[in-house]
Order: sequence, then structure tokens, then C-alpha cells
Amino acid sequence: MLRRHVRSPLWLAALLCVCLLPAGRLQAQQDERAVRAAYVFSLTKYVSWPNARKQLVIGVIGDGSMGAVLKQVLDGKVSDGKTVKVIVHPSEGELHQCNILYVDFAPQEEVHSLLRRLNGRPVLTVGETDRFTRNGGVVALVRSGDQMQIEVNLAALRSAQLQMSSRLLRLAVIVGSDGEAR
Repeated sequence: MLRRHVRSPLWLAALLCVCLLPAGRLQAQQDERAVRAAYVFSLTKYVSWPNARKQLVIGVIGDGSMGAVLKQVLDGKVSDGKTVKVIVHPSEGELHQCNILYVDFAPQEEVHSLLRRLNGRPVLTVGETDRFTRNGGVVALVRSGDQMQIEVNLAALRSAQLQMSSRLLRLAVIVGSDGEAR
């Protein structure tokens, strides 16, 4: 009797759906991370740092999986003549070498402390939530439906002494630390 149920097309279809659902969800997460990595790489082309160097250092902090993705996708690439180096969980000394700091699922207290320590330094901070820019981060890559939206906090951008292309700014949602979209 059990064999009949296993051979039943309905039973087999249900089993396949259960098995394939997590794989589809996993694929969607991997695709979103790849899109985020592409956005980070694009940012390197539309942002200017006051201390031009031959290497562009991207640090990644937090407990998410973006560090491995950024390392795999961007480490060693060249952007505008600068070689990209990705450092996952940078030490305090390495943190001072970073041009970009990607914040991936870090506790809110850690993010606040980090943003205070980097205040006034030429570091493009990039996060994944709309709270990130409203709390003083420079750029947030926020998911809006099935699209990625860029938010920019202009006050934080100025404080970091960075220049951002007007082309990118026209595509972005401009927000203030007060939470208001501009």
C-alpha cells in the first residue's frame, strides 16, 4: 500500500515541490548577492576618493554571507586602473586602509560605533537596509520589490569627503539622517 502512494503522480509532484522550493530560494539569495556585488563594483566607478591610490580596498563586516561573495566576485578585478582588494572582517589597522566598507548583518550597536569611528574619513560605507543611511551610512542597497534601489545620504557623503557622480545621484533616492527622503 505504501508503494502505491510513492508511485502516485500527485505524491511525486508534492515531493518534488518540497525538494525544489529551498533550492529556488537559495538560488534567489545567491542571485541577489551577485546583484549587490555588481552594484558595489559599479560604485567604485562613480565615486571619487580624495586619496587616490593604486589599490581600492573593500572591507566587509558583519555576520552575513556577502563577504565571501564580494571576495569571490571582486577580489583582483580592476576598476578605473585600480586593483580591487576585498578584506573580510578587517582588523582595526586594515579598517583604516578601506576605501569602501560593506556592512552585512551587523548588530545595530556595532554599526553605530563603526560609523562614529569612520566619521570624517574618506570611506564609502555601504549597507543593506534603509535604516543604514538614516543612521549615518553613505549608501544603502535596499531591496524594493524585485528591484534594487540605491539610497544616498548626502550629508554622510560630504562628511566622508567623497564625490559621487551626478549620474548615480540622479538614480538614487536621496535621504537625510532624519529619515526623510529628499
